[in-house]
Amino acid sequence: MGGVGYKVGMRAQELAGDCDRILDTKKFRDYPGAKNGLQVSHGRQVKKVGWAVDADLESIRKAGKEKVDFLIVHHGLFWGNSTLDRKMRSRRIREAKRLGVAIYSSHLPLDAHPELGNSIGLLRALGLGHTKRKPFGMAMGRAIGWKVEGGRWKVRDLVKKAVLLRSSHTERVGSFAGFEGRVQVIGAGPKICRKIGIVTGGFGDLDQVVKAGIDTLITGEVDYPTEVKAKELGINLILGGHRETEVFGVRALAGIAAVQNRGQ
Repeated sequence: MGGVGYKVGMRAQELAGDCDRILDTKKFRDYPGAKNGLQVSHGRQVKKVGWAVDADLESIRKAGKEKVDFLIVHHGLFWGNSTLDRKMRSRRIREAKRLGVAIYSSHLPLDAHPELGNSIGLLRALGLGHTKRKPFGMAMGRAIGWKVEGGRWKVRDLVKKAVLLRSSHTERVGSFAGFEGRVQVIGAGPKICRKIGIVTGGFGDLDQVVKAGIDTLITGEVDYPTEVKAKELGINLILGGHRETEVFGVRALAGIAAVQNRGQ
């Protein structure tokens, strides 16, 4: 499940401020719907911190059931502004307030963080933590992923690790943020990878991929035209799922938040 620890003595606004400082949130320009920071609050002391990739109704209700009163998410409440989006958002906010669940959201700052971020988390989980790497994958003026080079990796081995990663998490984290389904592979590039790009979520900027000389892109999802272009360009795509590749940041930040002020 997503609940990771107990805290006593800090209110939601204070804990959110700590998270902002850890992530350097003020330094990031993000997409309009992100609205990084505390999105739903309450006046009580936080007792239990949890995490989910999405601030959807299922995650909010499970947080309430498991007495999580500070929920850290990657995709918050304010994406989309259609009539349906606003109606669903209002319902989610009402439910969070009814259940006493504060919601803290971080998007690009959590993708990009060099220690707690989604991309570095996926990189390490794939066994590439000790490789030569440098920032890659620009979004809103900041690199949110990594380019890995200086080695030789078989595509099939990377795919096996990605599949194992998904299956090993399905039961352990449940509906808060599970690895489900199958890894999609576009094997249009070399069987031995020398330069790998890792950007979690949805990243399909092949201009950046080609410019960086990357032969294999590992991400969550791309659109169909990007799949077609990757085949023509001879680039491998390993697609682990948008949500499924973004459990790392929320989980890591929740772990830090749960002990940040323990005992105060």
